[in-house]
Amino acid sequence: MASNNEDKSTYTFDHPELGSLTGIIQPHNVVQFRAVPYATVPARFKRSILLNKLPAHKTNFTEHGYACPQIFPDHEAGGGPHPSDPATNLSDEFNCLILQLNIPLSLLEAKPTEKLPVLIYIHGGGFVLGKIDEQHSTAPMVQQSITSGSPIIGASIQYRLGALGYLQTSREDSNLALNDQRNALLWIQRFISGFGGDEKRVTVFGESAGSISICYHMLREPPSSGPLFQRAILMSGIIGPGTAPCSVEDSEKRYYDFLSKVGIEETGEVGLQKLSEMNVDLVVKASAEMGEEGGMWLSVRDEEWFGADAERVTWDRIPELIGKCEWVNDVVLGCTGFEGTTFASRYADVEPSAFLSSIQSQLGDESARILANAYNITPTMDKNLFLTSLLRWVGDAIFDAPNHMLASHLASKTNKNIYRYIFNVRNPFPANALYQQSHHWVDVYFVFKAHQFRHECMSSMCVLYEDRMTISKYGDSCEDAPTIWALPLSACFTGEKIPMPSRASVQSEPDPTQLLRQRDVSSTLIVP
Repeated sequence: MASNNEDKSTYTFDHPELGSLTGIIQPHNVVQFRAVPYATVPARFKRSILLNKLPAHKTNFTEHGYACPQIFPDHEAGGGPHPSDPATNLSDEFNCLILQLNIPLSLLEAKPTEKLPVLIYIHGGGFVLGKIDEQHSTAPMVQQSITSGSPIIGASIQYRLGALGYLQTSREDSNLALNDQRNALLWIQRFISGFGGDEKRVTVFGESAGSISICYHMLREPPSSGPLFQRAILMSGIIGPGTAPCSVEDSEKRYYDFLSKVGIEETGEVGLQKLSEMNVDLVVKASAEMGEEGGMWLSVRDEEWFGADAERVTWDRIPELIGKCEWVNDVVLGCTGFEGTTFASRYADVEPSAFLSSIQSQLGDESARILANAYNITPTMDKNLFLTSLLRWVGDAIFDAPNHMLASHLASKTNKNIYRYIFNVRNPFPANALYQQSHHWVDVYFVFKAHQFRHECMSSMCVLYEDRMTISKYGDSCEDAPTIWALPLSACFTGEKIPMPSRASVQSEPDPTQLLRQRDVSSTLIVP
C-alpha cells in the first residue's frame, strides 16, 4: 500500500513472517527498506544473535540506521558527500547490525509466482570503516535491472568493525565480524522469499575487505539448510600475505597488546570487564591506532570457522581451498588499474636502495634481481619515479598477485565459471590527490552509480554487468554477459573466461607474482 508522508512516498508491505514493514519509494519504483535489524549484540565483544522476528515496535524502515562506531572518513576523493546522506554520522555498537533491502515495487504489489534473484553487497573499508549509505546503496542497481527488463532484489549489510569486530577476547567469541555477516546472510536466506526473492539464486559481491570477507565465507562449510550464496563477485580483495587469518596465539597476544594500549593493566575477567565498560570512542581511537601500527585487524584461524585443519589455512593455500568450495559455481574477480596508489603517503619517504636491500634480505639475491627488473627499480633512480614503481609493486603484492593466483587456479584446476576484469577507469573528481588515477575503490563510485548525474553512461554499463551476473540462469555460464569496453574511458569489465595476465607477468623474466610463493612477504611491505 503506497502513501505520502511529508516529502517521502512510502509503501507498506505485509510480509508473511515478519509482518508489516514500511519503506521509501525510490526513483523508478524501487521500495527501499532501511535499517532492518538482522541480529542483536548481547554485549561488547560477544557474538551476535540472529533475529527470528522483527522487534514488536519496529514497523517503519524509512530512516537510515546507526553505523558501527568508527573514525568516519571524508568523501574528498568521491566528489564530496552524497546529497541524500544524513548530515551527521550516527553510530551505535549495539544497534548497527542492520541491512538494507531494495525491491521492485511491482514485485511487492503483484506477488508473482516466479521469484527474483538476489544481489547482496558486503562493504569494504579495511575492516575498520564502512556503512550502508547512499554511496553504497543497491537501489540504482535494482533500478537498472528493471530498466533492462530483468529485475533483481538488492541488499546491503553492516557488521562490526575494528576491535569491536575483530578483537578476540575469548575462544568462544572469536571472529565476531564474520559471524555478524553470516547472520545477515542467514537472515536473508530465511526471509527473502517472503519479499519475492529466490534464496537459491543469491549472488554476493564485495569490495576490498568485503571481498576478502566473501573469501572467508567460501572457506567455511555452509549451514545444514544449504548454501548462503551460489555466485560471488570479488572486487579488489583476495586473501593474501597481509590479510590471511592469524593464529589463535597471535590473536591472544594482540588482545593483551590492546589492553596495554588503552591503559588497562589487569588481564583475565577483570581486564575484560574494564575494556567492556570503556567509552566506545576510546576503544575506536585505540583500534584505529593499532591498525596503523601493527597491520590490519584480521580474522582468527579457529576450528569452528575453518575446521579441524584450521592451522593449515595459510595465504598460499587460499586458491586451493577456495577451489574446493563446491557450492559456489561462478566467480567474477578483478582489480583496478593502479591499486597501490592509495598507499602513496605511507611510502613517500622510502628510498630505493632501502627497498632493494629489504627485498634482498628477505627473498634472496636472485628473487630480488627479478623483482627489481620487473618493476624497473635501481638503487639510485629518481625518487619520484621510484615511488610510482614501488606503488605498482605494493598494489601487485596486496591485490593483483593474490587475484592472479586465485583466477589462474580456479580457471585451470576447477570446473567453475571464472571471469576476470581490470577496471582502468580513472577518478573523475578534481581537487583531490587521487584525481585521474584508477585507484583502489574507484570502481565503487561507478558500480553503485553514486554520481550517476555526472557519469550516467559509464555507471550504467558497470551496473549492467553485475546485474547480468545475478540474473543469468543458474547452471549456465555467463558468456552472454555484456563485454564492456568504454573506449574513451579505457577498459571496464570483460567477459573473458581466460584470466588476463597480471602486469608483472608479461616481463621477460619469470613471473614476479610467483615470488610470493617462496615465503610470507607481508613484512616486505614495511621497509626500513
